[in-house]
Amino acid sequence: MPRKPPERSYAPEETRRLLVEAALDLFAEKGFSRASMQEVVQRAGVTKGAFYHHFATKDDVLHLIHDEFIDRALESQERALASHDSPTEQLAKMAFHTTMICITYQKHVMVFFRELHVLTGDVRAAILEKRRRSTSLFEDTVRRGIDSGEFDQNLDPTVTTLGLLGMWVWSYQWYRPEGRRTPTEIAEQFAAMTLQSVGATQVPAAVLSN
Repeated sequence: MPRKPPERSYAPEETRRLLVEAALDLFAEKGFSRASMQEVVQRAGVTKGAFYHHFATKDDVLHLIHDEFIDRALESQERALASHDSPTEQLAKMAFHTTMICITYQKHVMVFFRELHVLTGDVRAAILEKRRRSTSLFEDTVRRGIDSGEFDQNLDPTVTTLGLLGMWVWSYQWYRPEGRRTPTEIAEQFAAMTLQSVGATQVPAAVLSN
């Protein structure tokens, strides 16, 4: 349903937020190609002029949605690496926070994977580079855990990384707010399952929580 326009038309950040939320909802519901710019402004409760004040095209909104998700993921990985010393602790935190992000940004992740093909040129290249960087940080953590003896020596770092990412990220497909488990409970279980799957030798209990 269309939103009530912001009471203060000069509140640019609020207008931008409403536009992004409306676009995200419509892209998730209908797909990027079928959602028109007119539908976006109607649902946001603003004018086309307000849209063009913030974005040049509908593609720009899609780019922002992709960036919001992948940037949060990269930030959480870098924070895990900076805040903890051992690969075990780092990987547990990555598992927890990646799962939480994929649940919290459920619509973003859906649109990210479904509509990535729409982005072209430098924008697509930049998004894919961030995605490669994120995967590389995960794989480097797994590799260091294997090399240090904290993880199972027989693991292939690439295969392990892709398998773990599949488990964490796929939560966006099946998570439902009305389900029996909270996002935190799911993320904690995934962190425990992650360390079990890599054969972590020492797992402090505190590392499995947020």
